[in-house]
Amino acid sequence: MKQGDGTGRESEASLGYPKNRAEALTDGIFAFAMTLLVISLDIPEGLRDPSDAAVAAMLAGQVPALFHYFLAFFILASFWIAHHAQIDRLRHIDRTFLWINIGALMFVVLVPFSVSLISDYPGETFAAVIFEANLLFIGLLFAAQWWYAAHDRRLVRPGTEIRRGNQRVMVVPAISVIAILLALAGWDWSTATYAIIPLVMRFLPQGR
Repeated sequence: MKQGDGTGRESEASLGYPKNRAEALTDGIFAFAMTLLVISLDIPEGLRDPSDAAVAAMLAGQVPALFHYFLAFFILASFWIAHHAQIDRLRHIDRTFLWINIGALMFVVLVPFSVSLISDYPGETFAAVIFEANLLFIGLLFAAQWWYAAHDRRLVRPGTEIRRGNQRVMVVPAISVIAILLALAGWDWSTATYAIIPLVMRFLPQGR
């Protein structure tokens, strides 16, 4: 029977969980949430005029809903890509990591609701803050997940750049705080702040 080296590394690894189960759960929930976003796009009842002008007017009225549909879909896709990259940098995961991940996924599932809310009440401060707070909690929990894994290199692979990862996981939470402050200040299109995510990510250093 193979003996450990006395450092506890073998026993620590044996207590870990395989990453594929967490990835499968995460993939399924993201796919479900991204699909449900379409429920925020409703054709108004009672549209009796079949003319092109009436249809065009109806679609024009759907611009806020369409904007938030595309925005939320893009943000969820970005979260999924970041989660994939994060998991790839880990040797294994443990129970605490799993529960943080599950907490983040709980808020991922709420995104279709918060998108429907802001689509039904465009220009309302409270609806915008709910949507932005939803994304803030997702971002903070995924950041906490990374910090937990990276602390003392608890779960990460050797050679992983910790500092760069710390910077990147804070982008969405920081933008969410800015968006919430803009909404509270009365800016109707505070959610448009999220459009700068690709620009911010582009200027951050890329790491392993």
